Parts: sequence; C-alpha cells; structure tokens
Amino acid sequence: MLAAVRSDVGKVREINEDCVYLSEPYTNELMIAIVADGMGGHLAGEIASKTAVETIYQELKSTIQEQRTIEEYQNALEFVIRQANSKVYQQSINQEDYRGMGTTIIASIISPQWIIIGHIGDSRAYLFTENQVKQLTTDHSLVNELLKSGQISQEEAINHPKKNVLTRALGTDENVKIDMHVIEWSQDQTLLLCTDGLTNRLSEEKILSVVNQARLSPQEITDHLVELANQAGGEDNISVIVIRHD
Repeated sequence: MLAAVRSDVGKVREINEDCVYLSEPYTNELMIAIVADGMGGHLAGEIASKTAVETIYQELKSTIQEQRTIEEYQNALEFVIRQANSKVYQQSINQEDYRGMGTTIIASIISPQWIIIGHIGDSRAYLFTENQVKQLTTDHSLVNELLKSGQISQEEAINHPKKNVLTRALGTDENVKIDMHVIEWSQDQTLLLCTDGLTNRLSEEKILSVVNQARLSPQEITDHLVELANQAGGEDNISVIVIRHD
C-alpha cells in the first residue's frame, strides 16, 4: 500500500482546524489513517480535532500491532473513538473558551484485504475503482437530511446556506452514535479520506479524474487535489489522505 497525507489552511482561514494522522505500515501490514475537521470558537476547533486524533492513534497503536480478528479491531476502533468523544466533551464543559466545540472524525484501520472505518460528521471516505467512485460514509449534516427527505434538490444542496450545520459531531454530547463500516478492497483500488474543504470545492467527477491519473503518485494526487481546491476558492481548510492498494 502506498500512502500520502496533506493538510492545508486554504486561502481564507487564518488557522487550520483540521487535524490528520497517517501511520507507517506496521509489521503486520496494518495502517492507521485519521481525518478530523474541528469546529468551535477561537482555537477551540483546532483543540477538538487535535485532541480527538491524538487520543485515537495513541490508544490504538498498541492494539493494532497485535494479531486480532476483524471484529476485535472494529470493536477497538469504536472504543477509542468513544474515548476521544469523552475527552473532547470534558474539555468543552470544563473550560469556558472551549464550550460547544467538537469535530468530525473519520478513523480507519487499513489492511491489504479490508478497511474498517469509524465515522461521525461530514468528512468523507471514498473508494475509487478504475472509473468508479463510491462514497463509503454518509454525511451527518442538515443539508443531507433535507436532501434525503426530498426537501431540497442536489443542485440546491451544493450552495445551501446551512451547508456547514452538522447533525452529529464528536465531543458535542456525552454520548455519540458512531457509524462503523467494514469494506473489502483489492489491488488497484484507492482509498481517499478528506474534510469538506475538498468536497465543497471539487465534484466527485473531478476528484476521480485526478485519482485515476496513473502516472501520479499518492503524494502527487493529494498535492494536486489541495491545489485545485485552493484554485476553486479555498474558503476552508483542506485535508486529504490517499492510500493506493498497489
């Protein structure tokens, strides 16, 4: 597996409230990849995303080096995301400046055979296969709820004024529901994790066209996607992890 990561502040924001983590492959070929997009008042979003990401990988890295079943890895991932939720939530209620802060999260354990994903919020995971793209996660957002209920069209969703309103986030409540997914994958497929700073600026078709450029390495793909999102406005922080099954 070949992998790359990039996080960029964008062209408008002064602070990067995204936080990302990508491990090297462990001896058992497993990897950890995490993307978080923080929200809150001044600096609070940055604290929320960093706390969540650091908690997850610090708590997970010993487990991931042990030989376990897929179910055990999945349970471990869900457990550490709940730990991260508790930590961010406690910070938010104990410190005035951090009240109401939270973060999206996509945390994954990746093997050459399968991908386990834990997800909260509107950051996304995609799986690319030749000329096809499949979104692996469902946005926990107001706009997506309006879209699913037929109250707005796909076109109206693109520039909806409440596009950034989440219906679920890590750290905003004592308990949180986590979407867990297990996906099989194989050679020549590409996994992409990203924050909405990318997907709000670039269509799935545009991202697919970049991912499918065979001559590009994962690092070149991440760099090019960030560059294109900035060229399209760069109003938000942009974070991308690309893992290619070679």
